[in-house]
Amino acid sequence: MLLPQPVEVHAKPGNFRLDDSVVFNPPLSAALTVVTERFAQRLKTQTGISLQRHGNNNSKRLNVVLTGTSSPIPQPDMQEQYQLSVGAQQITLLAASQVGLNRGIETLLQLIQQDSAGYYLPQLEITDAPRFAWRGLLLDPARRFLPIDVLYRQLDIMAAAKLNVLHLHLTDDQGWRFESKAFPLLHQVGGKDGFYSQDELKQLVTYAAGLGIRVVPEIDLPGHTTALGAACPQLMAQAGPTQPERHWGVHPAVLDPSKPEVYQFIQTLLSEVASVFPDPYLHIGGDEVLPEHWLQSADIARFMQQQQLTTPQQLHSYFNRRLQQILQQLNKRMIGWDEVLDSDLPTSVLVQSWRGTESLYKAAQAGHPAILSTGYYLDQPQIAAFHYRNDPLPTPTTVPDLSQFHSLGHWQFELARKRGAAVKAELMLLNDNAGTSAAILQFAGRNARYIENFTLNANQLQFETDSWMGPVQARLTLQAEVSGEVVVGNAAYTATGQQLHQAPPLQIDNLSISPQAAANILGGEITLWGELVTPENIDIRLWPNGFAVAERLWSTSDVTDPDSLYQRLTQFSHWATLSAGLATAQQQQAGLARIAAPAQADVLATLTQILEPAHYYHRLHEKSVAGLYHADAPLNQLADYLSAENPKLRNFSALLQAWLQHPEPDNLQALLQQMQHWQQAADQLQGITEPMSALVMSSQRLLEVAINTLQQYQQQGYISLQAQQALDRQLSNAAGIEQEIIIALHRPLRLLLQHLPLSRHWVAPGTFSASAEGPAFDSNGNLYAVNYGTDGTIGIVSPDGNARQLLQLPDGSIANGIVFDQHDVMYMADYTGHQVLRYQHGKLSVHAAEPLMNQPNDLAILKNGTLFASDPNWQNSTGQLWRIDTDGSSHLLEDAMGTTNGIAVSPDQQFLYVNESVQRRIWRYRLGTGGTLTEKTLFASFSDYGLDGMRTNEKGDLFVARYGKGTVVRLNATGQVVAEYRLQHALPTNVALSRTGPERLFVTIQQCGCIEVIDL
Repeated sequence: MLLPQPVEVHAKPGNFRLDDSVVFNPPLSAALTVVTERFAQRLKTQTGISLQRHGNNNSKRLNVVLTGTSSPIPQPDMQEQYQLSVGAQQITLLAASQVGLNRGIETLLQLIQQDSAGYYLPQLEITDAPRFAWRGLLLDPARRFLPIDVLYRQLDIMAAAKLNVLHLHLTDDQGWRFESKAFPLLHQVGGKDGFYSQDELKQLVTYAAGLGIRVVPEIDLPGHTTALGAACPQLMAQAGPTQPERHWGVHPAVLDPSKPEVYQFIQTLLSEVASVFPDPYLHIGGDEVLPEHWLQSADIARFMQQQQLTTPQQLHSYFNRRLQQILQQLNKRMIGWDEVLDSDLPTSVLVQSWRGTESLYKAAQAGHPAILSTGYYLDQPQIAAFHYRNDPLPTPTTVPDLSQFHSLGHWQFELARKRGAAVKAELMLLNDNAGTSAAILQFAGRNARYIENFTLNANQLQFETDSWMGPVQARLTLQAEVSGEVVVGNAAYTATGQQLHQAPPLQIDNLSISPQAAANILGGEITLWGELVTPENIDIRLWPNGFAVAERLWSTSDVTDPDSLYQRLTQFSHWATLSAGLATAQQQQAGLARIAAPAQADVLATLTQILEPAHYYHRLHEKSVAGLYHADAPLNQLADYLSAENPKLRNFSALLQAWLQHPEPDNLQALLQQMQHWQQAADQLQGITEPMSALVMSSQRLLEVAINTLQQYQQQGYISLQAQQALDRQLSNAAGIEQEIIIALHRPLRLLLQHLPLSRHWVAPGTFSASAEGPAFDSNGNLYAVNYGTDGTIGIVSPDGNARQLLQLPDGSIANGIVFDQHDVMYMADYTGHQVLRYQHGKLSVHAAEPLMNQPNDLAILKNGTLFASDPNWQNSTGQLWRIDTDGSSHLLEDAMGTTNGIAVSPDQQFLYVNESVQRRIWRYRLGTGGTLTEKTLFASFSDYGLDGMRTNEKGDLFVARYGKGTVVRLNATGQVVAEYRLQHALPTNVALSRTGPERLFVTIQQCGCIEVIDL
């Protein structure tokens, strides 16, 4: 269970027993002394075992063999491959370089296990090498200073995870952390709260090199320079603050590219930086340059005219080329963020992408080396699985041929954020004549993409996709207007928009890249911007999710199982805590102890298992609204000590999934016990002070209602509509942000609620045959259904639920849909006899016989007695629609439909509804004089499961059986989903609504041979 997962692992039977008798044979190289001594110390810390340096021929041995030579300073092309062989008597680690030995040592230490007999390693053979050469971590001490010992400890953790680049963001608007001997005001003004001396940084680089880690500095130019401008105002385009900026965000301070002294300054400064950091790369930032100060300067305007530069972007490009020339003179290669990319940029410049894969591919295709940071921003907390899915070279999405699809609609919508511009998007839905649906989404400024995971339920669309913001889950209502919400990370934005009628269709631009360009993509970097990071919570922010990124960048592209990842993340974190100084758990414990009274800290830790910090930038947006979007805002709240996700809640979700698949009572009881454990914690925290008390109360209310609901199900096998609605309200409240926190328990509980049945058995299973169908009420409240006991019968169920056989149909006849007219005359669709039967005053007769019918399936009836019949051909997935007049004459209304099935008439007799089961569509016709049909319109469309029987109530709502899904969906007269009712069984065939007393919904169930009822 290693992490990162090696390229090849061949397990063998048996173990290597590790004890004090093992002889350690390291390479005879003074240069490797630091590596071997560090290994020995790690081993002793982890196991208490000290290895021997001498032994006899029978001694067990641990051999470390270097087969080549390598630079003492790791290089971008460092050789990191290694081989590890564990036998019964000997361990051999083989590598061509010091770095490879480092990587193999981490694997060896991870392999150590313990049983009652002591420590051991399983026998195996490992061959391993990284997929990507650049596997980095950006730390941002510029915004909030991180003491040097914090950097050392993060290097140890990086090495454990086989990361190999530490990117130090040393300067920004809020601080300057690099000691400049040439310009001391830089760190004196910009580093009052902390900076690193050149000697400290040189020692850090040396230590990192011993771990096989490069250190790449970033000096952000020409923007993000408020701190620089406070020290050197003469270099700026406009006068600015005399102190570093305290607020977060993007600020207008920018260097003046027209001044020769700016380039002299940069030459001298970067010479200093280059002397401290021997890595061949030096990062110049280059991102988020606001042009206002440039545009306000007459001197810069004259300079641009002289240089024939017409836009601020061209001026920025000019500046970048000057920087690149300076770095080239210093024998350094330039790195910059996306914004530096332009057609005149030398291809030696490495582009780091924070905007996404589109930008990454653009740089690589232009010939630049490139690395990805989008999707690896750990300052924007997300679930580890999202980071894990985010591959610098993803497998292209397979897009089906959509040439035969037609549009169901085109909408635009936007998500209003609490800070920054709204996120805008367009959406298209399509389907084909076979009923297959498709969805295309395009965020503004991004490529249109095919959405693989979506569900269309009439006018409600749900979809999931990954984006540059994080995982996105949308729940949209689509009519002329768009409404709903889009969850980014774990918190929702409100979506608003409208349907488009003249917009050009969206064209999918599936990302692809040539093999030559793909070779330019070197890897990626975890990015941890500093707004929410302190020395007291840095491990919580970084790990364990950073380990998911480490594996994504090391292991092969087919290592993608998130369940395996999560299991190994837990194990790796325990090991790294013991062996590599990981402090995530320790920082959380210390943080909770600061917040709660000593007696309450452990209780609070229990409750935090259902909580998450708001993901993405939601926390910073909340701070912006609250006036806390600045460096002086304290980071000592509960949200500051919460991990992005909690393994206990993940285990609860897994247990829930297991119960939904196999509803064993023991699993249900385990779910209840876990919720009761959390409830007890919330109860014990009732006296906690503000602002925590409101969050505790919200958690307590949710748990109380959820437990009551599940206990109701446990006792009676279903829940009431009132219980469903009560829990739904609590779930909606829990999904909102409170104190920058989400009650994340709402997610599994929402899934649970969607699967708890609202129906109960009214007629027991087996009362009807497996082909139960056609429920309908007479005026006395008796319910009739087909196939009582066996096929070819009609059963009657009294208002008190007693069932009996009413009649036996003639040989060869099996009925399906049943309706009654105003006089309690019963009509039955005899699908095997290709006819409609009539039953009145105890007499059965043929009302209509039509040899051209495939198999009349369901019936609808007007008040005047006119019938409409659906007539599917299941074999060909086609169908017909018939009108049958009161004299029994049959009239074919349509013959080229999909598989017509459910059929219903609106209570005002204005509309006829007909569904096509396989194609998952409901059509609406306007009813005219004499039963004519006009104005055929698509009333509702669905992307999954089948459609079966339909009926309307007095309000005009349409109830539709969702065959295979085990629900009945309720649509209003405009096609909007009003509700969806979960049933006990998955195969509902038809529905009936009570005609007297309280409104109740009755559903016949195939295979079960039962009738279920829901109190509405």
